[in-house]
Amino acid sequence: MINGSFKLFRLFGIDVFLHWSWFVIAIFLIPQFGKGTFTGPGNTPIYWSALLYVTLFVIVLIHEFGHALACRSVGGQARHIVLWPLGGVAFVQPPHRPGAHLWSIVAGPLVNVMLIPVTIIAYFLVSGSLMLPDLASSNLEKFAFYVMALNFMLLIFNMLPVYPLDGGQTLLALLWFVIGRVKALKVVSIIGLTAAGFVLLFSIVTTDMWYIILSLFVGMQAWNGYRLAKTLAKMDPRLYDERIAKQAEQDNVEQRIVEEIDPWRQ
Repeated sequence: MINGSFKLFRLFGIDVFLHWSWFVIAIFLIPQFGKGTFTGPGNTPIYWSALLYVTLFVIVLIHEFGHALACRSVGGQARHIVLWPLGGVAFVQPPHRPGAHLWSIVAGPLVNVMLIPVTIIAYFLVSGSLMLPDLASSNLEKFAFYVMALNFMLLIFNMLPVYPLDGGQTLLALLWFVIGRVKALKVVSIIGLTAAGFVLLFSIVTTDMWYIILSLFVGMQAWNGYRLAKTLAKMDPRLYDERIAKQAEQDNVEQRIVEEIDPWRQ
C-alpha cells in the first residue's frame, strides 16, 4: 500500500492504486446523484449512478496514463498512478527540460480531446437508436450524455492556467522557454495561490465544502511550488537537477498532480 492506497493492477509497467477515501466519497455521491438523474424502481437509479461514477474514474485513469506514457517517451520515469476522490495523481519525473515537461503534461488533456468524438458518437448512437424498453433506453441515453459531458468538463477544468492543474503546468513549461524554469515556477505558483484565495472566498460564501477542499489543495501545492522556486533561485544552476529530484521525491512538488475535481458539483 502507498499512503492508504491499495494496488488494483499493473499495466505497461505502471502500478495503479486506489485510495481508501474513494469509497467513502462514493457512498455519499452515488445515491445523491442517482436519485436526481436516473429513473426506475428500487435501486435502479443508484446502479446507473455507480456505473457513471466508475466510468468517470476510468476516463481519469486513461488521462493519467497519457501523462505517464508521454513522460516515458521522452526518457522520464513513471512509477505509479493513484486514484482518489479529487481525481488522479500520476507520479512521473520527466527530464528537466521544458520540452519534455510540456509533452508530459499536455498528453493527459490530449487523451480527453481524443475521447470527445468517441463519446459524441456513442451518445448519438445510443439516443433513439436502441430497441430497448423506454426506461432502460432513457437511462442509457442519460448515461451516454453524462459521460460525454464529464469528459469535456474534465478537459476544460484541467486546462485552467492554475498551478498545479495541467493548464498551470503547461504555462510553466511555456514560460520556461522564455524566462527560465525558476522564474516560471514562481509566476505560476503566484497565480495558483491567487486562484486558491478566490476559490476559498467563494467556498466560504457558498458554504461548499468541496470548493474549500479544492482551494486548500491548490493553495498547498502552489505554496510548495513557490518555496521550491525561492530555494532554486539561491542555488547554482548546475545543481538544479539533483536538488529538484530530491525535492520532488520528498514533497511531490514536481510530481504531475491532477486534481480533476468532481464535475458533478459544477
